[in-house]
Amino acid sequence: MKLAASRTQQRGQTLMLMTVAIFLMVLLLLAATRMGEHARRQWYLQSVADNAAHSAAVLLSRQLNLAAVLNRALIGNQIAMAQWLGLASWLSMMNAGLKVAAKVLALIPGLQGIAISAYRLLTKIEHFGDQVIRGLILFNVGVVKAISLTQTALQLAMTAETPLSVGQVVDAHDSNLSWSLYHGGGVVPFPLLWWQFSTLRSTRKRKHSDDFRQLTLKSRDPFTRDRSYRWASVVFLRMQKAGGSALQTPANGRWNWNALDSLSVHYRKYGFFGKWKEGLPIAGSARGVFQPYWASRWQPGSYGNAFDINPGSSRIGFYSMRSYRIQQLPFSYWSLGRGSRYGANAVVVAIKDSRSGQISHARAEVIFSRPLSVFPRADNAQEKDNLFNALWEPQLVPLTAADKAAIVTREFVIDG
Repeated sequence: MKLAASRTQQRGQTLMLMTVAIFLMVLLLLAATRMGEHARRQWYLQSVADNAAHSAAVLLSRQLNLAAVLNRALIGNQIAMAQWLGLASWLSMMNAGLKVAAKVLALIPGLQGIAISAYRLLTKIEHFGDQVIRGLILFNVGVVKAISLTQTALQLAMTAETPLSVGQVVDAHDSNLSWSLYHGGGVVPFPLLWWQFSTLRSTRKRKHSDDFRQLTLKSRDPFTRDRSYRWASVVFLRMQKAGGSALQTPANGRWNWNALDSLSVHYRKYGFFGKWKEGLPIAGSARGVFQPYWASRWQPGSYGNAFDINPGSSRIGFYSMRSYRIQQLPFSYWSLGRGSRYGANAVVVAIKDSRSGQISHARAEVIFSRPLSVFPRADNAQEKDNLFNALWEPQLVPLTAADKAAIVTREFVIDG
């Protein structure tokens, strides 16, 4: 009797232990399920944050690339003005040279009529070309000013579009999610630092004008930069052509291009040997967008060293310069800001699920990259970041230690 009661008591204890074990297993299963749901939700929020941050960086890189393209367009239109001006100057010099040739050929029977007809034809071409070139220069001046005026509006519009794009990306995943957009560091809201990353410069300021002038002069094509070469040469005589362009950038920011071309006969100083010297100035011509740039006469290398090569004909051309009287107004361009960026080139997106209280963060940056293996520079140097080559691209990167510290501090302050 006692043995049966003992067995019954043992079975009761085993049942209680099994109940407790099953209960614990159910709790562990529920905890594992809950942890799995929490992990899956966290991965999902991280994916949303990554997509939103990358979307913002894509728009910012497009904004920088657009600024680079517009800056290039400003330079291109400036070079186009120099090209039209050089073409007008060259045609005028050819016309003046043909006039001299006509006077010489008039002494040869049978060639006088041909020379005069050629001179008249070239005179008509020169007159018509001047009218066309004046219109083209006016067009380029208008394009430069239009680009200058629209740059700021486009930059503002694209900056305002960045938070809207982040919101659209988040809503496309889950409209119940809330989000915040910060700069790198996770403290300063976007776009407070973005305006320090790129700055608007104007040719009204001497330094800004000089910086853009250097880039423009280095971008000139061979025809615009230097039209100096030898036309013909015999034992002790040769015909030397010289010409090029010069750019005046006065303090008022109104740029002025000049172009000059000259042609002279040179001879050797001692007959068959010695230095070549200008003997007979044949023709000289010059054109200016607004007015003659007098200081350019004494600048080293100006007009393809025309005043050193053909001093006589170059003076004739310069003092008879014809100006189109087109005044180019000051213009603006974008450049990278100076000093530390403090994370201005990066964005940090915070995504919060109000139902679960989970938060996820992602960081993306805009970087400048010119791979030397694809299209290297002429000097094979690594190009620094700038707003004159559209080589900006977005990059998703891990959070930095500063980002994490700022995020923890901000959440502690907000959540108490």
